[in-house]
Amino acid sequence: MKAGWEGKSVGEILQLEYGKPLDASDRITDGRYPVYGANGEIGRTNKFYYSKPSIIVGRKGSAGEINLSEEKFWPLDVTYFVTFDEQRYNLRFVFYLLATLELPKLAKGVKPGINRNEVYAQVTKVPPLAEQHRIVALLDDAFAGIAAAKANAEKNLQNARALFE
Repeated sequence: MKAGWEGKSVGEILQLEYGKPLDASDRITDGRYPVYGANGEIGRTNKFYYSKPSIIVGRKGSAGEINLSEEKFWPLDVTYFVTFDEQRYNLRFVFYLLATLELPKLAKGVKPGINRNEVYAQVTKVPPLAEQHRIVALLDDAFAGIAAAKANAEKNLQNARALFE
């Protein structure tokens, strides 16, 4: 293990809090805040349940899927949302960390569900905060490059189709 990196269980890094139902009358197309279901944003509302940026983890259905919200949001009851010590952990680092753990593999049942105690039991390694920031910057740049390459490839494909037509 690199110097300064600590082996920790996920439960030592974060807590998974339960989302909450949102009445259909509170869901509006042009709402200020996103409403998250187990597999991402499914609507908007003018209410928020959690006021900080966080990670939403699918609890039922698309169990283990993760989404990042950098604004206030409403997590539905089919989700968990992540809380953690912001003095020790970088939000985007925690997001990338959860992505590497392949949480959907922990889902069980006919309507797949994920048990937070099983998530908490996963063991990983965590660097100091300064190193987390450095890693996030590298990953953000890499993913931005991938997104640009995908957009260019899609544009090239559209141009090729136009030529054939």
